[in-house]
Amino acid sequence: MAFYRKKRRKAGPSKNDEKVLRAQTAVDNERAAGTLSTRFPTLRSLRVKVSIATPQGVILEESEETYGPNDPFFLEADCPGSCGSGSYDFAVLIAQSLETLQKRGAAQIICSEPSYSGAAGTVCGCIAKCEFTAETAPS
Repeated sequence: MAFYRKKRRKAGPSKNDEKVLRAQTAVDNERAAGTLSTRFPTLRSLRVKVSIATPQGVILEESEETYGPNDPFFLEADCPGSCGSGSYDFAVLIAQSLETLQKRGAAQIICSEPSYSGAAGTVCGCIAKCEFTAETAPS
């Protein structure tokens, strides 16, 4: 008769539990962000253009979206660079501009997550540029 050892159980949550928790957290964040009309009652629409490039200038991703008054004010983008886990949150930067009644603006964020493509201690360095245009209701 052969001797078999029992498998050791992992002490933490399973991969599936972690995946479900991440998805639920994303949904909760969208709900907590509120809609565009609740945060900024005079706005009719918000057009956001995002461009993500490597530090060398190669464009990895470009997108343009228009948000209506009933859409959630949740403006995040994942970093497609060498870090694999970076993200950009433009909602705070755009909200600051909209609170000062600016109808156009731009922001730039650099990913500071550790890079998995090279030597230890290097950061991803991808650059995300965001431009927005707001359309307000006449007063």
